[in-house]
Amino acid sequence: MIRVLLVDDQPLIRTGLRTDFADAPVALLAAEASCWRLEPGAAWHGFDGLSEGHCLLDPVKVTLTCPGVTADGRTGPWGVPARVLTAYLATRGIVVEKTDSYSTLVLFSMGITKGKWGTLMDFKAPYDEDAPLARVLPALVEGHPRHYRGATLREPCGRMHRHLTDGAFVQALDEAFRHPPRPVHPPRYCYQRLVRGGTERVRLADAAHRTAAAMVTVTPPGIPVLMPGESLGEPDGPLLRYLTALESFDRAFPGFGGEAHGVVTDPDTGDHLVECLRPDA
Repeated sequence: MIRVLLVDDQPLIRTGLRTDFADAPVALLAAEASCWRLEPGAAWHGFDGLSEGHCLLDPVKVTLTCPGVTADGRTGPWGVPARVLTAYLATRGIVVEKTDSYSTLVLFSMGITKGKWGTLMDFKAPYDEDAPLARVLPALVEGHPRHYRGATLREPCGRMHRHLTDGAFVQALDEAFRHPPRPVHPPRYCYQRLVRGGTERVRLADAAHRTAAAMVTVTPPGIPVLMPGESLGEPDGPLLRYLTALESFDRAFPGFGGEAHGVVTDPDTGDHLVECLRPDA
């Protein structure tokens, strides 16, 4: 919501009156920076500890939030995981920049036409209809018939939402960033070992207490969750708990894999592998 007084669609003075952001005139949004600032304490964005005027939204970067989780991380009784929306948009020629559990980031540019961004709204119709998945995402069903043949669009959405909720997926990501790994070696040491063949790829199931040789970055938020030279920690620690949750999701829902730079999937077993220092090198 924006605090303004409008006269003939032009901003005149600031008052306590509010208008919905979606209904604000384009001239106002283009001229008034306060329309894009994150107000401290506002419930909709979920960011704690903000200072007044500290954060400004980028109008070119549009985040689409799907049902299923609130801004403060609470899950609802039903949801539409964003990976399904991303897969749908890909079939319509729209490339999503980043996909989270329940949000997608789309970059708008001069090349995005009204007709193209209007496609973002098309997903609701087949979801409300509960259309056959073979019609909505035919390549997915063809590539993974054992998992999706005969399913409708709502079915994988419901199964994904239950999987993410039961595994406390969103909370696991938050814990992984709140408890940084323990540093063992400086990154330059790991790089020297890497170029000299002193590293190996290790399954997550065997990675407890091993030292990472390469960075692991999950997107979003696109921030390293593990740096070279840091320990992967306890088997049930926050880092391995989150990475294992990613692996579990990818096994359960092939074709909807996430983005984790520095994590490699074994094509034969589906195991997730991370680059670690070889203890004997």
